[in-house]
Amino acid sequence: MIKSILKLFSVVFISTSLTVISTVASAEITINWPSIWVGKDSKSTVISELVDEFNAANSGSIKVVIEEQTDYDIYAQKLTAQISTGDLPDIFTVGADLLDILHRSGKAMDLAPHVASDSHWSNVYPDGALESNMMGGQLTNLPYELFVTPVTYNKKLLKAAGYDEFPATYDEFFKMCEAVTATGKVCTSQMTAKNAWTSMLWFSQALASAGGPNVYDRGLDDPAFVKAFEVMEKMYQYTTSDAVGADAGVSGGHFLNERTAVFMNGPWFIARYTSDGIPGLHENIGVAPAPMLTGGEGAPGGYVGGKQSSLAAGKQSDPAKEEAVVKFLKWLTTPENVARLSYSSGAMFIVKADLPSDMDRLFIEMNEQKGNAPYVAKTFMNGMGSLPIVSEFPQALSALALGEVTPEGAVEMLKDAE
Repeated sequence: MIKSILKLFSVVFISTSLTVISTVASAEITINWPSIWVGKDSKSTVISELVDEFNAANSGSIKVVIEEQTDYDIYAQKLTAQISTGDLPDIFTVGADLLDILHRSGKAMDLAPHVASDSHWSNVYPDGALESNMMGGQLTNLPYELFVTPVTYNKKLLKAAGYDEFPATYDEFFKMCEAVTATGKVCTSQMTAKNAWTSMLWFSQALASAGGPNVYDRGLDDPAFVKAFEVMEKMYQYTTSDAVGADAGVSGGHFLNERTAVFMNGPWFIARYTSDGIPGLHENIGVAPAPMLTGGEGAPGGYVGGKQSSLAAGKQSDPAKEEAVVKFLKWLTTPENVARLSYSSGAMFIVKADLPSDMDRLFIEMNEQKGNAPYVAKTFMNGMGSLPIVSEFPQALSALALGEVTPEGAVEMLKDAE
């Protein structure tokens, strides 16, 4: 009787143990991704497809869950706080301005061992691309999206003002603005809210034109900063009445609806010229390098751009989850998938990918101009390397636009923020 009970207990115990082991073995790993590539973002459709395809291929073992982040600025603020507390998401995108802080936090996954043990990475990245991102022997991010920010202009509106080509100098540019104003249209889209993105790009172009691409190395005492604010002071004479306090949606909306003739943004905006612009807008758009300041240290054709976003992951205590995260990162960096993203959105990526021959003509023109550019200078946001200064910039720009400070005073506001 006792032997029978023991035998029954053993069977039940073994059966229960096998069930537990089976349950553990089949437990699905969830990867949370707070993503900004959702909603109206030009990459949203393909990103959603890629996540669905990855989940289908790994059904029952790995599932990526997107947490929609529709406001870029709020996402950046949230990520900054998460880096500070060390409570990082499983996977996330990070801007160039936060890469150093991310590395120093010690909470990001070190991808160097995975890169060293898998030929995938050396096959998909250009030589030196990953090595240049190493800090202290660690690789806490994968360079991913690049950007350049040429001028985009409405050829129809410029032609109505008597211009068949975009001006090469700021002297000619402001003459053109006078001519555009005379037709009843507004020349440029500007803004000062949040990070003042569009206007920050114009400022960056003027700064590189005045002081050359390495102007940030010399700091705020360089005269180029005053000259760049002088350009912006005049720029606000030829913009919409709601520019002070306007955000990117307002600034871009004016151009998409042909209320302004000139705009500045990155290649990711290309798809929106068709999807959100008035009928026929895309056909009327041209791209060109920004104007040059006479006597400046920059070179004609110079571009402004840099790293738009890198892929990163939070440090994991579970080796299985770490491998799952790396597997998804490999999926996002597969050349065929990157080509799909680039083709659908117009975004540029550092991953090597064979792009279709029928890429959007604006993307092709931007890419060609970038290739012929004597330099691609950093934006002010990335070049200054000081978050307090970058954060003060919109306030300085607003004060300048309202006539509350001179260009010299705007520079002093930035200095006081250090």
